[in-house]
Amino acid sequence: MNTRILRIELRRSIAPWATLAILVVAFGFLYSFSGPWTRSPIAWNEHWVPAAEWSRFLLVFLWPIAIGAGVIQGMRDSRSGTAELMTTLPRPGWQRAAKLAGALGGLLVLGYLLIFAVGAVQAIFNGGFFTFGWLPIVVVGVLGMLAGAWIGLGIGRLLPHPLTAPAVAVAAFAAAILFQLAAGEGSLLSGFVPFRVSLLSPAMDVVDDPFNTTAGRMDLGQVIWLAGLAATGFLLLAVRSKRAKALAVVPALVAVGIALPVLPGTTAEGKVIDPHATAMICDGPVCVPRMLESELPRLAGPGKKALRLLGTLPDAPVKVAVQDRRLGYDEVPPRAADTVSLDLLDWSVRSLLVPEDVTRALVAGAGTPTCYSAHGVDKSFMDELTARSITSNWFLGEWKTLSGYWSDEVKNEIAQKQETFRALPADVQRERVIAVRQAGLACRGNQLDILLGGAR
Repeated sequence: MNTRILRIELRRSIAPWATLAILVVAFGFLYSFSGPWTRSPIAWNEHWVPAAEWSRFLLVFLWPIAIGAGVIQGMRDSRSGTAELMTTLPRPGWQRAAKLAGALGGLLVLGYLLIFAVGAVQAIFNGGFFTFGWLPIVVVGVLGMLAGAWIGLGIGRLLPHPLTAPAVAVAAFAAAILFQLAAGEGSLLSGFVPFRVSLLSPAMDVVDDPFNTTAGRMDLGQVIWLAGLAATGFLLLAVRSKRAKALAVVPALVAVGIALPVLPGTTAEGKVIDPHATAMICDGPVCVPRMLESELPRLAGPGKKALRLLGTLPDAPVKVAVQDRRLGYDEVPPRAADTVSLDLLDWSVRSLLVPEDVTRALVAGAGTPTCYSAHGVDKSFMDELTARSITSNWFLGEWKTLSGYWSDEVKNEIAQKQETFRALPADVQRERVIAVRQAGLACRGNQLDILLGGAR
């Protein structure tokens, strides 16, 4: 392609303005609003894979812009009254289409890559974890932007009406939102659309697990579908006869027919654990996944201290390990007698910055994790929370009241139960802490009743 003609096409087309629009929307969203994309360890600018995933998440907004811009540009000949004239030119239609498609699609792709690059560069300076798991995620995003621009061009050439662009853009946005919500776990619309059908949208769901990456079959299926969609868009733009335009939909139909059986049918099949991210890095008995290696220095000291304190109990744990996956909403944390488990994806734990507070969290429940999921807070949960506060105070010898956004009434009630436990003889306190540890490992019994001996 003649580069001079391409430069002219870039100046004449909507491509620069469309690219500016996606950059303003993307960076405006990322920097103006607080959400999971701003919170470690899944922040969009902390590690390479989350940078790629959040760039794909933004396609729920950017893809409709690309399609709408393509529709507007595809109507150019019709708006200028030269549509019939262009059909009389001896030069093949695909050559002129290639210049327009290359200008719009190429510049939108560069804009999308710039969004990812900004996150990746910040990840480099933040010492973020690098793995090539970002590459297929970005490739699908690039194809998504290209397919959006080209199918928009084809629709604009096929249906040159002033309402076509807003109608198609709104329809694309609605479909992207619907597919995203249908694919999300716990969403009200979950299952409304079959999961593999929802993957026909290039936009990803909200990122919630830094240890996961997309499954190979998911990437392959989306590449096939988006390539077919892009081909259909280009053919609709390039061909001239009605028969050829009717046949132009064949690549998209064939692609979706191939892609749907390839795409995963469930959320669990759509994502896989990245073994490089979950490989354990240790400082003595304290270990973290490689993805969270930067956390090891602040956890090593408190972790070793917690093991020394717990070492006074029979069958005491011998290591501290940070969990290498996100727990499900209704999932109880895993537990093992020889390990103190810590979940750094839990913000209440990750926000602990003072070493003593980290140690306090590790010895709570005599070194066992909670027996309740994030599903809700009820009386049993509050009893366990009180018991965990009492046991952590017992190990550290500092009888503090429960911190956090609890009412004064709740804090006073916990303080009273703590005083009841402190009034017990030292040997009885130790026996009951040991019993709490056994109950916590098996998730049997009420830990507060065990500590207080029924004196409530």
